[in-house]
Amino acid sequence: MLRPLILIKFHILSLWNWRTSYLGRFIEPVAYLVFLSTGLRPSLENKVDVYSEFVLAGLVCLLAFRSATASMSDVANDRKWGVLALYILQGGSVVGYVLSIVLFGALVFIAQFALLFACSLLIFPESAPDMWRVLTLLGVGVLFVAGWCGFGAALGGKVDSYATRDFVVTVTSLPVVFTAPLFYPIQGNWLAVLAGFNPLTYQVGVLRQMSSLGILCAGLWVVLGVVTAVMLLRKTEYLSRER
Repeated sequence: MLRPLILIKFHILSLWNWRTSYLGRFIEPVAYLVFLSTGLRPSLENKVDVYSEFVLAGLVCLLAFRSATASMSDVANDRKWGVLALYILQGGSVVGYVLSIVLFGALVFIAQFALLFACSLLIFPESAPDMWRVLTLLGVGVLFVAGWCGFGAALGGKVDSYATRDFVVTVTSLPVVFTAPLFYPIQGNWLAVLAGFNPLTYQVGVLRQMSSLGILCAGLWVVLGVVTAVMLLRKTEYLSRER
């Protein structure tokens, strides 16, 4: 158990060393909240129950999805610079490594969520969600983040090129985010067809209508993501050929 914790320490140090690059992960959700949600509010406020909670749930899913691309880059860099290879040579396991990626992603998400919630209190002071609602959003959001981190780690174990990673991020980011009802309802048009194939559609539905079945599905998502990461990383080269 200590080895994954040591890796988490190195990931945190990496975050600090490259803080200007990581800053975007904290600015982006706040920008969506301040600009996009404010612009859409007049036309949507009467179409959803509580607009502030509607938007906050969507932003939690946005952060969860972004954790996949971040984990993909972290794993690819660990393979490139020999971190994963050294970890395995020193007796670490792939399971422990994946656990470190998931836990680090969860810690970053908690920090992002705290900042996001503080900003939402300033923008929607009249309709702030109660603390129980906030804690459930955070808890289930962590589960979604863990699953997405697993899928991102699995992809990072297979991609050996900066160009390929950039291409994957470019062609998936906006289409995945905007074909799910994160910031606006999607009904009765061609986007609704695409939304039906988007995992974020169902995840944001779980967050907006919390239930025992939804939480169970979130737990299964974690298992699926982590198992996928472990299986693929066990078959990958621990030291990539990317230079």
